[in-house]
Amino acid sequence: MMLKAKQKGFTLLELLVVITLLAILSVGALVAYDGLTEKAQASATANNTASVDRAIRQYKVIAQTFPDQWDNLGASGAGVTTGTPSLADATTAWLANYGSAAAGFASVAAALEEAGLEEFQVADDTIVAGVVPNLQHNEGATDGASAEVEADDLENIAIVAVQGLAATKLDGSSVTAADNSRLNKINDSFEDDETNLVVAFGFGHDAAHSTTDSKVAIAQPATYTSAAVDPSKNYARYIGLFHVGHSNGAAATLADLEFHDKAHFIGIVDPEGNGIDDNIAEAIANEN
Repeated sequence: MMLKAKQKGFTLLELLVVITLLAILSVGALVAYDGLTEKAQASATANNTASVDRAIRQYKVIAQTFPDQWDNLGASGAGVTTGTPSLADATTAWLANYGSAAAGFASVAAALEEAGLEEFQVADDTIVAGVVPNLQHNEGATDGASAEVEADDLENIAIVAVQGLAATKLDGSSVTAADNSRLNKINDSFEDDETNLVVAFGFGHDAAHSTTDSKVAIAQPATYTSAAVDPSKNYARYIGLFHVGHSNGAAATLADLEFHDKAHFIGIVDPEGNGIDDNIAEAIANEN
């Protein structure tokens, strides 16, 4: 009678070796996936920054005006200095408030209106429960808690923080010389030895929908996401910058500025204040 060969199983040592190898492979896969995610995210940001910027410029060429009803990132109340409550820390770190009581505010409002920015979506000074951050400015989504306000009736607007025009940023920190280089980085024509007043508005839900009747309608505003900006917690729309005044001297005061008759569109940046070049460089860096 033939005896069956005794079946041999894995030893404990062999099992430990297999488990260790699987763990190493899993970690490697997670690292690769994480790198792939960062690369995809950086590429999407670079593409969105360029796409939104291009779409707005194309709309301007066809409609001979800029889209209206941008999201106002400044505080809605005259006594509030921290800006819209849904703004991420990374956003408030480069913006400051410019209040209606400040010198030249009426000239700024007139320059915005002349460029076609006549009405703005203004969020309440408190978060409306159950409404995602990107829609906190939309009066339909907030059931009337937010509002549509004409340029000359705004209490505050957000500006790119530079010395002379603002002492404190929206995050409560002091404006320093380092902040002055931001505009020069975005646009080389803005030198550090001069002062430029640049206002910032979010290109949100209502701004995109204001283009509906155009041949170059912008169907949906893009959303930004990063480790510093979480769309589930923070306002994450791309931000448009408009040049409204300047002075040839560094650290000038508001009283020293010359205001434009019409606001000049500089371009689109992400909520962290990074322009197209920064986003493309980040995307390329993640490919290496």
